[in-house]
Amino acid sequence: MKQVLKYNIHNILKLQILLDKKFNIFKYFNVEHRFFEVDNIDNPDITLNIGKFTPSNIDCYIVDNKYYIKRNYFYCKDSVDGTQWELEIFGFESENTIINFDVKVPGIRGLLPILGVHNLFLSPLIDYKLANKGYFLVHSAGLGKGNKAFLLAGMGGAFKTTLAMDFTRKAGFDFFGDERVILHDGKIWSYPIGLVSFDYRCRRLPTEKKRNFKDKIDLILYNLSKYHHLEKLNVNIADTSGLDAIFFINRHAGKRSVTYGKYNLKNTVEKMVINNEMEMNHAYMPNIMGISFNPFFEYMLAYSFIFPDSQIATHWDNLRRNLKENLENTAIYELEIPLEYSDTVYNTVYNYITSVVK
Repeated sequence: MKQVLKYNIHNILKLQILLDKKFNIFKYFNVEHRFFEVDNIDNPDITLNIGKFTPSNIDCYIVDNKYYIKRNYFYCKDSVDGTQWELEIFGFESENTIINFDVKVPGIRGLLPILGVHNLFLSPLIDYKLANKGYFLVHSAGLGKGNKAFLLAGMGGAFKTTLAMDFTRKAGFDFFGDERVILHDGKIWSYPIGLVSFDYRCRRLPTEKKRNFKDKIDLILYNLSKYHHLEKLNVNIADTSGLDAIFFINRHAGKRSVTYGKYNLKNTVEKMVINNEMEMNHAYMPNIMGISFNPFFEYMLAYSFIFPDSQIATHWDNLRRNLKENLENTAIYELEIPLEYSDTVYNTVYNYITSVVK
């Protein structure tokens, strides 16, 4: 008997996960998409089947001796750092996509199938499928108040999450997400993946960084206790808002104070595309899954080699073009902050942003 988990992302994208009943106990560990879980959906854009399957990889081009490719189809057996999997995707470009996935992970980590498939494929496929609908996941933290919203953009480790924590817990700002936010037609939509983890950090930690092993254990227990009780979280999730400004956050080892100024659209678009490319290579929760990088980007390249005119092949050019159109009327700024985060850094950033976004 299959267990079915269903998710609806703002009525823009719908997905379902089917897995064997024996995995019931591990439903808790689909923490990334918990905010979007619903009881019923119709006509899902993505259907993910977890478990053994027989591939339909006949009449395919073979790339790099392991990738089987034909129009709208991809199959491979692959591995990273001891984690092995078998993957099949029907409808790689079409409106509805079906994924068959079987993973073998050494040790206790092998009992976390949903986390494994999210870590490897589900997140980038959601990114790609949303883009096909004209909605774009951008690697940024989103915050707002009074129907005015802004993004904190930058590479990983720029303290975007820490700033988002302080804006929500100290100043009562609405929260759209600290990793990804959906952008469309000059507006943003919330995408609060890992929402319970963000709430834990806001309540228990001074910054986004876990201080010790106890914090990691406490975070797992907190996720277990709050998984079915999102109404008890302190974070106020906004649905959608107009986008008023973008602030690029850069850490600089030579800075003693925060400096800021205006930034240009062309460089903003290129930075955001590069940021998204790096994010697609990023492995979520590598310490849990034993995976150091995400191979989906490589799969896109293999498919693009066979079909250079495909939507997969033109994904990044499409993102560039649409970001430029979406951000033409958006104010853009750059902030350089010291290497170490402090209350002074937060207060300076807060005062500057609130003077711009009124």
